[in-house]
Amino acid sequence: MPRTYRRKTSWGSTPLEEIERAASEVKGGKSIRSVAKERQIDRSTLRRYIKKRDTQEVKSVGYSGTASAKRVFSEEVEKELAEHIKKLAEQFHGISPKKCRELALELAGRNNIPTPSNWTEKGLASKEWFKNFLARHHLSCRMPEATSLGRATAFNKTTVGEFFDNLAKVIDR
Repeated sequence: MPRTYRRKTSWGSTPLEEIERAASEVKGGKSIRSVAKERQIDRSTLRRYIKKRDTQEVKSVGYSGTASAKRVFSEEVEKELAEHIKKLAEQFHGISPKKCRELALELAGRNNIPTPSNWTEKGLASKEWFKNFLARHHLSCRMPEATSLGRATAFNKTTVGEFFDNLAKVIDR
């Protein structure tokens, strides 16, 4: 199976509101078959939704990018990790992909989040999880280049202003 899934059918694309309206019609006394035919919803889908709604199990309808059963971190924890990585990069201390994967495993361990067995065997998060994490949060994590302290501190507003003033003088000659 390819790593980036592209949907080929329109199954599961019925909006939740439409299914909810159809379910309320069924609850009002109409048959599932007639409501499904009127609203052009698969009757098995409608029946399954009504059954799940009665037992309070409805999360969402249709395809969602990552199955909730296979998620390692919640969205909040992932966002926190992404913000931390961005903050490190802003402070001229980018981390390598391997360090980032180790950081993910350490974060899971400290928060008592269960992880897949291959994470604990290797001591870091899987390459597949890492690639998808970067894609979900629009990050780029590469081997950092060494930045000298002099270069980092010299890049400020006054020195850049002086540079452009000198450049303007040279161009005016």
